[in-house]
Amino acid sequence: WVEVAGTHEAIIDYETFDKVQALLQRDTRTSPKGREVHLFSGFLKCADCGRAITRCVGKNNNVYYSCSTYKNRSRTACTMHSIKHERLEAAVLFAVQHQVHLAVSYSEIVTQINSAPIKKSQSYRLDDLIAAKERELTKITRYKQSLYQDWKDGEITQQEYRDMKADYERQTSDISAVLTRLNAERAELANGVDNEHPALVAFMKYQNIEALNREILVELVDYIKVYENGNISVKFKFADELRKIAEYIEINTTEDTAVAG
Repeated sequence: WVEVAGTHEAIIDYETFDKVQALLQRDTRTSPKGREVHLFSGFLKCADCGRAITRCVGKNNNVYYSCSTYKNRSRTACTMHSIKHERLEAAVLFAVQHQVHLAVSYSEIVTQINSAPIKKSQSYRLDDLIAAKERELTKITRYKQSLYQDWKDGEITQQEYRDMKADYERQTSDISAVLTRLNAERAELANGVDNEHPALVAFMKYQNIEALNREILVELVDYIKVYENGNISVKFKFADELRKIAEYIEINTTEDTAVAG
């Protein structure tokens, strides 16, 4: 059979479906003694060897996590990368709370930007910068095209021709890079962002988060790296979207756009 998205009535909404798919794709193996899927199952990886960090139970039922390579393969292939459950849970909770706070701040700033007078001055400024760089590029291209004839006419040496040609090519590359960035900024300004952006909404609904659960991790977290010294890093979902929102905010709150070249 062939499933065509959007052509039949969905039994569950797409957001729920995506969450279910994300859960199914996780390595959610359980303890041989029970059926419980543990909080961090499928999310942890070793920062050095890249393999899974597994859950272990020590004396007095103390739960900790360690590198599966070190534990199951070879103690010379990697190190233990051990971290206690309580420390890991507290660190991930703090990271999620920080990201939620960031999303709330972004939402408030975006609201202020979008409720301000139409951003014509920003658009005009970008248009002026782009036009200036395009004129500069046209001038450099014209100079570069006349070089060959100057060399053939004996006005410059072959070495001068090569050096000047290389310099014009460098300038062309630099100006083109600036134009690419300025046009991207103009497009971002034109497209805009609102405070109902899915990336913001996903985090903002957990503003009062006080504890972690599987649903929160599946929705917000891509993976968690554990380092040998017990530090962790959390790779969140929506990272690209949040970066674009940050760029949108920067474009609309910066007085002057720095132009290289």
